[in-house]
Amino acid sequence: MKLSIYSLQKTLFEGEVEKIIARTTTGEITVLDGHIPLISSLRGPGLELIDKKGKKDIIKIDSGFLEIRPESEVVILADTA
Repeated sequence: MKLSIYSLQKTLFEGEVEKIIARTTTGEITVLDGHIPLISSLRGPGLELIDKKGKKDIIKIDSGFLEIRPESEVVILADTA
């Protein structure tokens, strides 16, 4: 799925990922390809991104918003420390 993560200062990530693990204000969410559309607020300490090869990357955020769009596109607006 296509993922874009933006902060007020810069683009933190743009690319393809297999899985996103995020902490929302109501609990943890795992986003996979084909997830239903959703908007949720996020909390820290970070997002786990896993690519198609299984490599894990952590993007540190304090809070933000997650939007899962149709056609497997995810946009995150993040507040970073």
